[in-house]
Amino acid sequence: MSVPTNEEQQGYQGARLAATVLLIRDGAEGLEVWVQERVSSMRNYPGMTVFPGGGVDPRDFPAKTWDSGPLWSGTSAVAMARRMRSTKVKAHALVFAAVRELFEETGTLLAIHADGREVTDAHPFHADRLALESHRLSLTDVLDRNHLKVRSDLLAPFARWIGTSAAGNAFDTFSFLAVAPEGQDTDGDTSEAASAGWLPPRLLLEGWRVGLVRLVIPTWAQLQILAAADSVVEALDLARQADMRPVIGDPSGDPRYREFYTTVRPDRIGGSRR
Repeated sequence: MSVPTNEEQQGYQGARLAATVLLIRDGAEGLEVWVQERVSSMRNYPGMTVFPGGGVDPRDFPAKTWDSGPLWSGTSAVAMARRMRSTKVKAHALVFAAVRELFEETGTLLAIHADGREVTDAHPFHADRLALESHRLSLTDVLDRNHLKVRSDLLAPFARWIGTSAAGNAFDTFSFLAVAPEGQDTDGDTSEAASAGWLPPRLLLEGWRVGLVRLVIPTWAQLQILAAADSVVEALDLARQADMRPVIGDPSGDPRYREFYTTVRPDRIGGSRR
């Protein structure tokens, strides 16, 4: 297969494709999700509490093969595309972007060794993590040089939101649910985050209500869904039922999001209340 065209690399109405990952685990008091507060210097969503993620890199798209290639394992790109209501080419790129962004921002690597062994320690790939973050290497480069394959079956499609940031950038964002791999240590060692950590979804929502956490509507909405789960097993069940029809634009008139738009919260941290 040839390199995808510009149109094939774009999201809804030319928006940039992006991927976010809701990384979850069972904590001492129930389900926890990894979140990070973006540094104030970021162009898009500064100071907001978000899930790891970012825009799709052109190098995340397949150059010659879209399915069952040497760097891919797990659920086929065709099956992922069907679940995501997308094309197989975009599904491939979004899975690669999700794996890449999660590794860059948390040190968690959703991959498997070529011989089938699980990746239980991502520390040996730290130099590659830095090279990914600085764009010196692509995820394909990292996988190839370390004889690794992406584990697509570790990513469960969870939501799709299409909107524009305050900076005026349009994103078509696909979110995935992923369980923290056993043995791997998650960290917030990224230049994009002022702080990061594991927190219960319900606690994050309560922090938003009292003005201690800044959330944009897609993050708020996905936390609302996660808050209904008490464990990883329950969260994965929610992912299997997830509605992947896109939410487009500002859904202020949708009753599902009324609380976000009508709640008057104290401004404890300054700036935007949302």
